[in-house]
Amino acid sequence: MTTEMTRRDFIKATTLTGGGLLVTFYLAGCGPATPTTTTGPRTTPAATGPGAAVTPDPGDPSATIRPNLFVLIDGSGGITVTASRSEMGQGVHTAIAMIVAEELDAEWDQVRIVRAPADRALGDQVTGGSASISSMYDRLRRAGAAARQVLIDAAARTWAVEPDACRTEPGIVVHPDGELRLTYGQLVSAGIPDEDIRVNRVEPWKDPAQFRIIGTPMPLRDAPDHVRGATLYTNDLTLPGMRYAAIARCPTFGGRVLGYDRAAALAVPGVTDVAEVDGGVAVVADHTWAALQGREALAAVWDLGSLAGVTSEEIRQGLVDSTPAVGTDSISASYDIPYLAHAALEPMCAVADVRSDRCEVWAPSQDAQGFQTAVQQITRLPREAVVIHIPPIGGKFGRGLYVDAVPEAVLLSLQLGAPVKLMWTRDDDMRHDRYHAMSRYQATAPASGLEVPRVREILATSPIPTGSWRSVRNHPTAFARESLIDELAVARGMDPLRLRLDIVGVEARRVIELAAAESGWGDPLPTGWGRGIAYHATFGVTHVAEIAEVSVDGGRIRVHRVVCAIDCGTVVNPDTVRAQMEGGIVFGLTAALKDGITVSDGAVVQSNFDDYRLLPFDEMPEVEVHIVPSSARPTGVGEMGVPPIAPAVANAVFDATGVRLRSLPLRL
Repeated sequence: MTTEMTRRDFIKATTLTGGGLLVTFYLAGCGPATPTTTTGPRTTPAATGPGAAVTPDPGDPSATIRPNLFVLIDGSGGITVTASRSEMGQGVHTAIAMIVAEELDAEWDQVRIVRAPADRALGDQVTGGSASISSMYDRLRRAGAAARQVLIDAAARTWAVEPDACRTEPGIVVHPDGELRLTYGQLVSAGIPDEDIRVNRVEPWKDPAQFRIIGTPMPLRDAPDHVRGATLYTNDLTLPGMRYAAIARCPTFGGRVLGYDRAAALAVPGVTDVAEVDGGVAVVADHTWAALQGREALAAVWDLGSLAGVTSEEIRQGLVDSTPAVGTDSISASYDIPYLAHAALEPMCAVADVRSDRCEVWAPSQDAQGFQTAVQQITRLPREAVVIHIPPIGGKFGRGLYVDAVPEAVLLSLQLGAPVKLMWTRDDDMRHDRYHAMSRYQATAPASGLEVPRVREILATSPIPTGSWRSVRNHPTAFARESLIDELAVARGMDPLRLRLDIVGVEARRVIELAAAESGWGDPLPTGWGRGIAYHATFGVTHVAEIAEVSVDGGRIRVHRVVCAIDCGTVVNPDTVRAQMEGGIVFGLTAALKDGITVSDGAVVQSNFDDYRLLPFDEMPEVEVHIVPSSARPTGVGEMGVPPIAPAVANAVFDATGVRLRSLPLRL
């Protein structure tokens, strides 16, 4: 006997198995993209509640189709979120997944994350300016809400009820009577027609008061791999037949190679090729050690070029003189910033595999599409034939916006007809960086009145390569303006806190007052200690105040405590906000207290962390981060902790000693 079953009966009465559902959100400018590696756990929840459907078989969670800025839902109820921005430790992938999962009403343990390669269809993929979440927030919420609506519509058709009468609980659609429930996996396993998925009917977004994921502290999905040492970076990649390359580079800027001992390099066991490249000589080998040893054996001779005698002191002296002065009508001062390295823990590197019809590149990029364009110009391949993969990145702080290593790897792969891993050592990265520019910032303000000081930038004129460095011009601008405000306060006989509160706007006042209250501003400190405050709105969007407590002993400046208050709009992950503020403070303290980059005879002097010192563990201050509650859109946090810390410390040093420091690094 044959019994016919309706789709509704099938879902209600059987154990369900099946494939996957790709929920496609057609967003302007979006098209197909291929995900790369994945992170995040996935488990299979059972349907719950009275009258619940039968717990599904796990189905086929590996069934996938190509997503855009999409959600992928499979037969086990697993949710895959595609992240189009680079993960550098700032937690952006976890945050992206949290936003989508919130509007989808997903079980957080069911969510995993895939990294997208370069693809114009994804829109802007630049990871910079602390804008990843703020620029994608609405789009991600819309994507989650659209996916949720598809599932509600499917369940409503099954139950022959109106979709608006249904609701969701985490991972489940609930019937209007509250008795029948279908898990997301069950709905997917039963099959949803493509035409229903493409309807793109978006349910209204959640009221922030209903959020259960956004605003909740969440561990970063990739943190366990970091702790175990299991995270695979670009330099960990191995391809069949891959060659290893290192480039000998001229130590001076603008120099060129005159000669080298090719035979000596080829005599090193494992070295297979020596080739001149733009800016140096490449040694290619069967393994890393041979490439580095072969580079040493080259004994390259260099034409040091016209910059051979240039020094950073000479460059600094070329800055327009602006002698600090206090007049009857105004007060002004000049503040100097040295060259600064990005000093990311992961040096530059790239792996390239160029073939006649396709090129694949792996690189720690903050601008996947920019790298794709650069490679396309070299290879002359169609854009769709150039695939840029972005593995996890070991910090970059702006350095990853520049393609330096990628063209070198691509050209070598073209020449050798094999995959090539191009390695930059720590010395290479330190001596051939795109540095924060040496500069002088002049701040001026009326001696009386309630005006924020005006700041004028004076950049050094030199051929030293410069580029975006964490917080870019916000770092020196805050140092100049916030230092001068303290000088104004002294000239007027005022409390620096009181003067700031008098001259700033409402948003600034909120964070300044919060930081002051949490720090105990005005409370006595030990002898030889001082307290300083600074405020800045990085890129004009995120308001941060920082108060530093320092001691000065024998000319040694020691920061003991930093109290930070931040207003960054809606907080997706409070743990990430705190971590990024702490990281920004450490980054800024390194620039404030440790070494800048110096140039001698046309070459960078520093080569590693022994002579370009980072803030060590035993000098790390206690850091408190306080977040201003807000329902406004997110505004960004990655760079925002950097600008206020140097002026806060400088102002604290003055409070402790009466000595005003106007140059970084701070020295007594």
